[in-house]
Amino acid sequence: MPAGNRLRDLIWAALAGAFDHSLAWIFSTKAYRLTLRGPMPDHMVHYPKDLRPGRADKAAAMMNGRFDLPGGQVKVSEISPFLAEAPSETWAEELHGFSWARHLSARGDKESRQFARLLVENWVSAAGRWHPVGWRPHVIGRRLISWVANGRLLMEDSELVYRSTMLRNMAAQARHLSRVARLAPPGEARLTAALGLAFSGLCLSDGPKRLAKGLKLVCEELERQILPDGGHVSRSPAAQLSILLDLVSLREALIARRVEVPLEIRNAIDRMMPMLRFFRHGDGKLALFNGSNEGPDGAIDAVLAYDDTKGKPFGFAPHSGYQRLAAGPSNIIVDTGPPPPGRYSHDSHAGCLSFELSAGRSRIVVNCGDTRLFGPDWRAASRATAAHSTLVVEDTSSARFTQGAMAHILLGPRLMEGPARVESRRNETPEGILLEASHNGYETRFGLIHRRRLFLSASGEDLRGEDQLLRIEEGDPPPWAPAYWKKKTENEAFAIRFHLHPEARASLAHDGSNVLVLLGNGDGWQFRARVAGGDGQLGLEDSVYLGGGETTRRAEQIVVSGRVFKDEAKVQWAWRRLSTRGAAPRAAEEADLPAFPDFGPEFEEDGAD
Repeated sequence: MPAGNRLRDLIWAALAGAFDHSLAWIFSTKAYRLTLRGPMPDHMVHYPKDLRPGRADKAAAMMNGRFDLPGGQVKVSEISPFLAEAPSETWAEELHGFSWARHLSARGDKESRQFARLLVENWVSAAGRWHPVGWRPHVIGRRLISWVANGRLLMEDSELVYRSTMLRNMAAQARHLSRVARLAPPGEARLTAALGLAFSGLCLSDGPKRLAKGLKLVCEELERQILPDGGHVSRSPAAQLSILLDLVSLREALIARRVEVPLEIRNAIDRMMPMLRFFRHGDGKLALFNGSNEGPDGAIDAVLAYDDTKGKPFGFAPHSGYQRLAAGPSNIIVDTGPPPPGRYSHDSHAGCLSFELSAGRSRIVVNCGDTRLFGPDWRAASRATAAHSTLVVEDTSSARFTQGAMAHILLGPRLMEGPARVESRRNETPEGILLEASHNGYETRFGLIHRRRLFLSASGEDLRGEDQLLRIEEGDPPPWAPAYWKKKTENEAFAIRFHLHPEARASLAHDGSNVLVLLGNGDGWQFRARVAGGDGQLGLEDSVYLGGGETTRRAEQIVVSGRVFKDEAKVQWAWRRLSTRGAAPRAAEEADLPAFPDFGPEFEEDGAD
């Protein structure tokens, strides 16, 4: 069995898959469809606001037959997109989920209304009775949310036959969803199914019972998925934003319909809002951790407009496993948490102890980000440790994902093994903020612990770092460990990568001693590094930036490389803002790397295993 796969997980996944296939066969039968008949709603009683901003240019692309959705790109001419071959399951789910209807609403002209209604008719004809992807619980949930949120586009001044057909089909979908919402995959997908059930009950004239059931399920999933510090159990900033967009929309719709908002929903929103601010850089967009990109333009502002507290982000999130260092113009966000449980890890990355640095509205150090537009190979590369601003040993990721065709089929691209012990502690004084963190993601394979120290000065213009690899005492490897894990390793190569934002232009000094980075706003930052023992190299390499979500952008990365010597390796490095924009460093700035301040041996612990 490939390393990292667990027999128990595979057996349970196989049984669940067999059960799902059996249910799918039952749901596709004519006899089951007869059970979905019932009273037909005669209208939508409310059109909730879709807080996800729409883009008229995307509407124009779809009307020209180009459907660029997460999971791939498809060009259609004379056939319906629902009959086209899907490049991936992700693309098919996005297509059948109709979240893209908001772009047609943003355009809002007669042609876009006609096109949207034509696509609804196409869907009802192609998949309205049953579709193996289109009738998955979370896909139904997203489609019902999208249809009611874009009700004016799809329903107002429409023909009676079209309107009756659509409402009858929505009622059938909602009845089916009320039976299977709990069968949706754990995590955001199951919450989406619950939200879709609640929205259908709130917005269709026949839905009071479904509303009560949907709200109950939403509250149960919020209790299960939202951590005490307000983060999502998947540790993904993108999931944080997506769930908040739907929750706030549901809360406002309940208020508009004069329905009491459950306490669990109000509390979840109140906890999640500060956490969303925590993940926000100075440019107003998301940090790139665990499957996230910058987020749709305007989406963060749209949801934060409903935040009554409007407070500043807090310094650390102990349950979500992140630290935030903020001083002067600088903001640093650090991943200091273990991976989420396996069932919530399908979007997780191997980026433990990676960090991002921004100054004002300019990003400097970033992670590569994530994209679903270019296929599974791009996704796999973006999840590797090398795509993050942290230390990598022997080009090996600190976490391992499903391996083998059968494991991918049964479990999906979930994380199978990663750092089990991640610790962090910080101390704040008038001098600045000191953070110490470590993880054991390389313990099993190499017997190494990675420790990282960061110090951000009170001015925010001086960031000092130290990365250290320490050999731990060898113990007996697990009995399931493959042979190459049992072989003793030594003198491992390592690389510390600092991926730069595409708008940050880097130049390496002729003597290789430092790197000058010029930002888009004209500011200059200098990077220097020193490898203990002197056997190291500082260089610039190509990188790629996927933070936009829909495009790839060429970028650069600073790489400090070396080898473990006598069971240890230590690298000290520093970022310093130059005194004047774009100016060359003064002689004093070219001196030895500044030392860490002595804060004493005691630190207040805020991270744990």
